Amino acid sequence: MYRRIVLTLLICFNVEAAPLPTHDQNPFLAGFGLPRPIAPHLPARSAWMLDLNWSSIALEQRSGSEELIADAETRELRLTYTQRLSERWALALELPYRETSGGSLDSFIDSWHDIFGLPGGARSMQPRDRLQLYYGSAGKAWIERARPRRGLADASLSAIYALFASPSSAISAALRIKLPTGTDHWLNSSDAVDVSAILAAERKLGERYRLEAQLAATRLGAGELLPWLQRELVWSGRAGLTVRATRALELVLQLDGHTRVFDSDLEFFREALIATLGGHLHFGEGWTFSAGVSEDLLVEHSPDVVFVLALSRRL
Repeated sequence: MYRRIVLTLLICFNVEAAPLPTHDQNPFLAGFGLPRPIAPHLPARSAWMLDLNWSSIALEQRSGSEELIADAETRELRLTYTQRLSERWALALELPYRETSGGSLDSFIDSWHDIFGLPGGARSMQPRDRLQLYYGSAGKAWIERARPRRGLADASLSAIYALFASPSSAISAALRIKLPTGTDHWLNSSDAVDVSAILAAERKLGERYRLEAQLAATRLGAGELLPWLQRELVWSGRAGLTVRATRALELVLQLDGHTRVFDSDLEFFREALIATLGGHLHFGEGWTFSAGVSEDLLVEHSPDVVFVLALSRRL
């Protein structure tokens, strides 16, 4: 009986795990369609993933006539379903639900930074578990939010084409369209259509190591959030190293970044570079549990900490 249970848990040795499902959780960028990672390998038939990105941010910034306060906690729950249509084509649908509030993580994040000697920025000067999103310039307040907001966020649809696939490497291209289907508020929707062209690649190095990369160009539609500052084209990228620690466990180091979305001198509105450390645990027939923690390498350009959890299955 014991041997049967162990064999069942390890059936997934050859499962191709997707990258850790995260990207910049900056609440001011949440409504824009910056793409998340796509898997270079198409599923045999279909795949689904339910993931949670739980982030915390607390900062104040000033530059010239601009002033920003970002003190918030966000929880983004996203369901992604991918259906293979043919040998080379697949479609992926993403349905997110997002909550922005004061949260409850501030005390834990302060302790996290102290234990690991990480910079806390202006966090220590902010009231704990407060929601305050503010942007002003030239003495005028353009954004002011102090009440929680939750609801459906913008859905997206991706057409994925497998350019090349072999046991050791794969390359896929995708066209992703983000539609303004979310709750009519800038925290959940930009009220615009955003289109991304994505190229993702993977290369195995022996039995234990795997390199992954992704490059994307996103054309942002004319949204309602600070339209006079919004850029039309944003580049984003990802690089990752996966190490198979055991037959069922993979460890992942992933870097995600993007160019600025707004023409502003405030650091929180500029480019971001984020490191995520985590892993995948494979079990059962095609099941994977993923977990990770993200830190902002460019301090105060993105949320301080993001906790990533996901459950997925490939068929």
